[in-house]
Amino acid sequence: MELIPCNTCGENRFRPIFTKESPLGETFSIVSCVRCGLVQVNPQPDFLAVKKYYDDSYFTQRTERGYDNYYSDKLRTEISRVFQLNLKDLDFFSWEKVRISQLPPGEKLSSLDIGCAAGYFVTYQKERGYDAFGIEIADGPVRFARETLKLNIFQENFLDWDNQFQKQFDVITLWATIEHLHNPKETLEKIQKHLKPGGVLILSTCRYGLLAKLGGKNWRYLNVPEHLYYYSYQGLKNLLLSLGYRNPVSFTYGSGMTSRAGASLSFKLRKRVMDQLVKWFQLGDMMVYMVRKAN
Repeated sequence: MELIPCNTCGENRFRPIFTKESPLGETFSIVSCVRCGLVQVNPQPDFLAVKKYYDDSYFTQRTERGYDNYYSDKLRTEISRVFQLNLKDLDFFSWEKVRISQLPPGEKLSSLDIGCAAGYFVTYQKERGYDAFGIEIADGPVRFARETLKLNIFQENFLDWDNQFQKQFDVITLWATIEHLHNPKETLEKIQKHLKPGGVLILSTCRYGLLAKLGGKNWRYLNVPEHLYYYSYQGLKNLLLSLGYRNPVSFTYGSGMTSRAGASLSFKLRKRVMDQLVKWFQLGDMMVYMVRKAN
């Protein structure tokens, strides 16, 4: 555990919010930066201290922190549905159509999904005609992506990845990944080098806003120490613009009402209404951004 400067602005002073215990009985402090307001786990555990929380059960046994068999066809279908909705809300397909029209004959668009897990977005892009790649560190998902889905997956930490084939990409994605990273700002900086001019970065992450504050320690995304950083809607936009990204397009979604098997019809109706309301009023506790690299 080490007290580190704020990853966004470098400040060393923090305002305590509260402490929370992990499933392994370790206690972590949630603080906010006094200068930029970034909410974070600090002091912060190192990579190896966090890695033990990502064993295979994280992907195969349903908990509030993991998945109910991440490798099932049912969950893969649901995740692909969310990808499709998010891309539509970002108007990504309009950008894509123009980008395709500018390609030389016979060339494909290319994409890289950072923190790709089992490679479901890589599959999605591959099936749509992309030259699609992923990068992931967890053993189980990488094995599944390579052996079952036959995908091009690098098993490395992105910041250590030297990209020996010197490829740049039209699209780079960070789906619910940035909050897990020890060096998110440095990751966003490096992504610039791997994007083609005019290419886009798409990222989604949990949002520290009204619903998070109301939820307190019980907020559904306050999973320590897996989630190390909690950005505000404006804070993430400011960071992206400061790093040179352009033309931000964004939205929020998610009311915090979680569907469960056997939920009543009235609960489902309330959830549907609340999900729509928070999306309309930009109050959701998930957010998605699409930004461009300058031409």
